[in-house]
Amino acid sequence: MIIKMFPTRLSIITYNLFDNIRFSQRTNALKQFVETFNPDVLCVQELCQESQTFLDYTLSSHSRVYDLFKGWTCEGNIYWNSKLLKEVEHGTNDIGLVEEYRRLFWVRLAVKGTDKTILVNTTHLTYKGHPYEVKTGLSPRLEQTRQAIKAIKENVKENEPVFFAGDFNDASHPAYILLEDGYKDCFSSLNIQAPPTSPKKQVFSSQTMDWIFAKNARCLAAQVPHFDVDGIMPSDHYPVVAIYQI
Repeated sequence: MIIKMFPTRLSIITYNLFDNIRFSQRTNALKQFVETFNPDVLCVQELCQESQTFLDYTLSSHSRVYDLFKGWTCEGNIYWNSKLLKEVEHGTNDIGLVEEYRRLFWVRLAVKGTDKTILVNTTHLTYKGHPYEVKTGLSPRLEQTRQAIKAIKENVKENEPVFFAGDFNDASHPAYILLEDGYKDCFSSLNIQAPPTSPKKQVFSSQTMDWIFAKNARCLAAQVPHFDVDGIMPSDHYPVVAIYQI
């Protein structure tokens, strides 16, 4: 008997929740966003205890990484659809981020009912306005990206689909470095221009700061939705939404 293996399709979102001070004003918009898009994998940055508790309640069919390291609550985390995926292992890597609790956060997930696993990584590279960069004119994001690539190589299995998503705070240099290492972002995979994602009312508002890169996975669709409820957005960032086949 021949068993036909069908490809798996996954929806992946990266979202910088950004403004924790005004989070209480944004809860309805964030609730409707995650319920509308219902991602299989959600990578978040600029997380806080309040927003994490809210997502835990709202994404009742999802799980996330539980770990004593504070960064999983005050910086970034990864949520996944528990009906489709289950955790195998997780961890963090120090990639030279200057912020105390920021790391490369990663989780290996198994696709239920198959022998497939995926490695999902997220991070938040250092902001262009950091005093070090303003004073020296040197971007720490180049070396941070190289360190992230090195760490992922140590964590990934042979031919395993790998996703690297997050707020890179840069429209060019990390992307070039990742492309040189064989990664493709979800937009160039489809031969379309990456739309702006950065915060409104800021100097870099016309640039793409948030990205989803992948290896060993085929991107089928990608967008940057300008989602709001009664004029209120879930964040001052726009999310990146992509569909992949593995």
